[in-house]
Amino acid sequence: MPHEPAKAVAFLKRVLDAMEELGARDLTGCTGYSIGVLTGQGPTPTELNRMVDGLAQVTEDARSRGIGVGIEAINRYETYMVNTLDDALNVVNRVGSDNLRVHADTYHMNIEETDLRAALDGVRGKLNFIHMSESHRGLVGTGTVPWEDVWQGLADIEFSGYLTLESFAAPNPELAAATCIWKPPRHTGQELAQGGLAFLREGATRHGLM
Repeated sequence: MPHEPAKAVAFLKRVLDAMEELGARDLTGCTGYSIGVLTGQGPTPTELNRMVDGLAQVTEDARSRGIGVGIEAINRYETYMVNTLDDALNVVNRVGSDNLRVHADTYHMNIEETDLRAALDGVRGKLNFIHMSESHRGLVGTGTVPWEDVWQGLADIEFSGYLTLESFAAPNPELAAATCIWKPPRHTGQELAQGGLAFLREGATRHGLM
């Protein structure tokens, strides 16, 4: 979606088949659009309608299997379809299903949002997933993401969804190209996992999210 909506819906339904077999409970990320498509303008009404219609089909199929769905807002350099949490909320509201929720990512929010705490407040009751990711996609807490605003924003809305560490250690060539990670990471995978988990536990505990 949005360029080949029928093919996209068929692909996502095959994903749901695999998830059902595995017992997975949630499908989230860039579920409603392709990444890296260049255009000189924002999404057209036709593209938005295709995305909404396709996600509506996938979301209801997922509901029948006991699987939730999320749509992630990512930065303008990776898509032109859904860049801010408000963009994602608009899609969720248009689909009109409580089985489709907003997915936030602090790396992308740090680029696109003017106020991270206010942006999180704007998706109160609709946010079920957040990637806790640093400005350089490495060890959380060592970059420029305003973490206290993130933690306080999550506490404000009494967030109880998936709080997920997202750092990149050794991406394969396809992922490195998609995310523009050209240099070796500063930390090993073990350091990213251990340090990141400690950072998330401390922040979540301090703000009453655990």
